[in-house]
Amino acid sequence: MHISDSDPTQRFKDFGGAFNLKFTTARMPFIPLDQNNKDISIGMWKVEEDESFFHSRLNIYENEKEILARITHPHKRLEWLSSRLCLKELLKITHKVESLNENTGKPYLSDNSFNISYSHSNLYSGAIASNKISVAMDLEDLSKQRNDRTRFLFMQPEELEWFDQLGDRKLFFLIWSSKETLYKIYGNRGLVFKENLLIRSDSPHRLEEEGTVSGILDLNGTRNLYEIFYKFFPGILLTYTVGPAFVQPIPGLASNSGVGRGARL
Repeated sequence: MHISDSDPTQRFKDFGGAFNLKFTTARMPFIPLDQNNKDISIGMWKVEEDESFFHSRLNIYENEKEILARITHPHKRLEWLSSRLCLKELLKITHKVESLNENTGKPYLSDNSFNISYSHSNLYSGAIASNKISVAMDLEDLSKQRNDRTRFLFMQPEELEWFDQLGDRKLFFLIWSSKETLYKIYGNRGLVFKENLLIRSDSPHRLEEEGTVSGILDLNGTRNLYEIFYKFFPGILLTYTVGPAFVQPIPGLASNSGVGRGARL
C-alpha cells in the first residue's frame, strides 16, 4: 500500500498546543515525542470523508484487502482506512508495503521498517511510528458516555483513591487510555487491567491539560516502567508511550499472569 501520486492536499486537522505540531506541504500535523526527538512521528485525522476518498489515495494490496473485507461496519471501515492513510502520510512511503497484524492483534509493516501503532475513537484516527524504538498510542472520545461504576472493573485501589479525591472525570479517561497504551506496547495477550497495570502521577492533586503519568506493568515477578505522554484536545484524549521499558525485579512477588483486559468499556 502506498500513497497515490494523484493525492492532492490532505485534510489533517491542527490541534495546536504544546505538542509542537509540524506541517508538511500537505498540511498534515506531526506531533513529535519532544522537540529533540526526531525518531517518533504521530498523526491524527478527523474523519469527515467517505470510503471513496481513502480508496482513491491508497493502494491496498492483497493481504490488506482480505483484512478490510472482514470489516463490515461502515464506520469501522473508515477507521481502518483513515488510520492507514495517516500512517502512510507520516512515513511518506511510496513502495509496496502492507500494514498487517500479528496473531495477538499488534500491527506491523510487512517490511519491518518501522514500529507502528494505531488508534481510533469516534471521528478520530491516529498513528504513531518509529524506526528505532517501540511505540504505542491510544485515542479516547471524551464525549462518550461512561458509567463511573465501571471504574471498579479496571482501576486498582490506589487509582480509585486518586480518582475519588481528585473529582475530575477526565481522570477516568486518562487512566483507561493509559492502560490501553500499556496493553499495546506490551504486545501480547495475558494482561488484566485491574491486576497487572497501574497508573501513577507525580502530581495527583491536579490534572493538567497535557503532561506525563507513570505506567507500571507488573507481570511474572517483573515490573516494567513506562512514561506515558498525554494531551487533552477538544473532545479527544491522546496517550502514547515508547519502549523499551525500565525493568525492575519484584522481590518475593509470585508470578501474576492474567487473562485478557478484564473490562472493555
